[in-house]
Amino acid sequence: MPTDPLPTIDHNLCTGCRRCVEICPTQALAQIDEKAHLLHPELCTYCVACQDVCPENAIALPFVIGFGPVSPPTPPHPTESE
Repeated sequence: MPTDPLPTIDHNLCTGCRRCVEICPTQALAQIDEKAHLLHPELCTYCVACQDVCPENAIALPFVIGFGPVSPPTPPHPTESE
């Protein structure tokens, strides 16, 4: 499993409209053979613009849920009456 999640493009759904390629602020996407491709994954900032603009929902941005250490409970604050 990759350590960094990256957008995935379903080429069966992609119609080649170029909207994602044009909106990508880092030029990570490119149009190849009338389909969008993540040509430069190292440039992807995970801004979700490509997913938001795709009219066919062909782009998915997976996310990773990380669990960190559990912090101990915070002791209650003393009240004025104590």
